[in-house]
Amino acid sequence: MKNHLKLYLVLETQMLKKPLEVFIPEVVKNGVTAVQLRDKGMTAREQYLTGQKLMELLTGTDVLFVVNDRIDLARCLGARAVHLGVKDIPLKRAKETYPDMLYGYSCNTTEDIDTAKLADYIGVGPAFMTGTKKDLRPVIAPEGIAELIKLTSKPAVAIGGINAENIHTLYGCGLSGVAVSSCICAAENPAKAAAELREKTEKL
Repeated sequence: MKNHLKLYLVLETQMLKKPLEVFIPEVVKNGVTAVQLRDKGMTAREQYLTGQKLMELLTGTDVLFVVNDRIDLARCLGARAVHLGVKDIPLKRAKETYPDMLYGYSCNTTEDIDTAKLADYIGVGPAFMTGTKKDLRPVIAPEGIAELIKLTSKPAVAIGGINAENIHTLYGCGLSGVAVSSCICAAENPAKAAAELREKTEKL
């Protein structure tokens, strides 16, 4: 699992400057190791159709495909992994119902870390302020991320406002990787952005 978390892309297709079928091969070639389908604001049908395209584009790669929030969508797509948070279907219930799936869980507090004992990996943050999520939980900064990671043996990615300019502040926190969205999705040159970030994740 740790290898899949090095550079975890949270996909928001409305940010893309290139067609999805061009964007995905470029960023995968340049270091993206997981792609999460988020697309907040899209209908379930739109997410499903995008998910189908993503799975086709990722066929033959070692990139982990993850669906955000929606277990039903993940099951319909045949995805292996789903990422849940405090407002989603309870992780315990999801694990009991679909034990064959991989689960990520969003952590912002010590209580979240306790819940995440059933997860396969955790996302910890937000590290910094970010505009890509409206219902943002309190920013805990790199220091808070490091403290939470000490409480678990789960592989972890930091998330929230991370880019090539501030990723260095997360070095030494015990992370397996970082999860990013706009710094790659909205980039004029997403391949270059992915390559730069992936190089810097090697120092985590």
